[in-house]
Amino acid sequence: MRVIVKLSGKTLADQTSRESVCRELVQLANKGIQMLVVHGGGQQLSQHCKRAGIPVAQYQGRRITDEVTLEAAKMVFSGINRDLTANLCSHGMKALGMSAFDGGLTQCHRRPPIPVQIGTTPKIEMVDFGLVGEIDKVNPEPIEVLWGYGYIPVISCLCADSDGKIMNINADTLAAELALALRADRLVSASDVDGIYTDPKDPSTQIESLDIRTARDYLSTGVFVDGMVPKVETAIRALERGVHTFQVLNGLQKGTLSQCTKQAIGTLLVP
Repeated sequence: MRVIVKLSGKTLADQTSRESVCRELVQLANKGIQMLVVHGGGQQLSQHCKRAGIPVAQYQGRRITDEVTLEAAKMVFSGINRDLTANLCSHGMKALGMSAFDGGLTQCHRRPPIPVQIGTTPKIEMVDFGLVGEIDKVNPEPIEVLWGYGYIPVISCLCADSDGKIMNINADTLAAELALALRADRLVSASDVDGIYTDPKDPSTQIESLDIRTARDYLSTGVFVDGMVPKVETAIRALERGVHTFQVLNGLQKGTLSQCTKQAIGTLLVP
C-alpha cells in the first residue's frame, strides 16, 4: 500500500509536536506501507516574517510570495525539513530529506495571476500570488528508487522552474500531484484539527465523509474559509483525477496517523 502524508506546519511547531508525529509515522511505516511525507511550514514562515518585519500577505488562505518572503521560506522550510528528517532517523527510520526539485522530481512554472472569487459574492478578482509554482510534470523515478531501497522521502514545499528559479508551492497541491504520479492508495492531510468542519469554531460540526458534489456546494456557499478553501479545492482536483481517498485528520492525536488506513478517522473526501 502506498500512502502520501502531508504534514501542516502546525503539526511540526515544536519538538514535542514533532516527536508525537514521528512516533505515529514510525508505527505507520512498520505496517509495511510505502510512505512519502510532504510538509508545509506556513505557521513558522509567518512567525519568522513577523519577527523580521517582513509583511505577511495572504488571500483566502493562499500566501503571496515576494522575493523577500521567498528567501525567508527557503530558510524556514529547509530548517523544518532538517529537523523532521533527523527526528525520523532517530526513531530508526531511513528518512531522506529533499525538496520538490531535487533529482528532477517535479517540473514547475510560475503561477500566473488567477481568478479568485470574493467571499460568497459572484465577484471575481485576478490575484498575482508572486513567486508561487505550479507543477507541470512529476517524475516518479527518484521516489521509486528511494522506496526500492527502503527509504522514506521527506519533501519540503519548494519547487523550481526550468531556469532554476526556486519558488514556493502549496504543500497540499504538491502532495496531491505526487499521489497521482505515484498511484498512491491514500492521501492523508494532517493538521492540528480533527477534520473538516462546517463551522470552524464548532468541533461538533465535523464532517465524517464528503463527496465532490457536496464539497463544491460548500465552497460556493462560503462554508469553507481561509486555509480550508485551497485544501478542499486540491482534494476535489485530486479525486477527479484518480486519487481514491483524501483524508483530513489531526496528526497530533495519538493513534490517528498510525491507524489512518484501518479506520475512518477524521474526514474522508471521496469521489
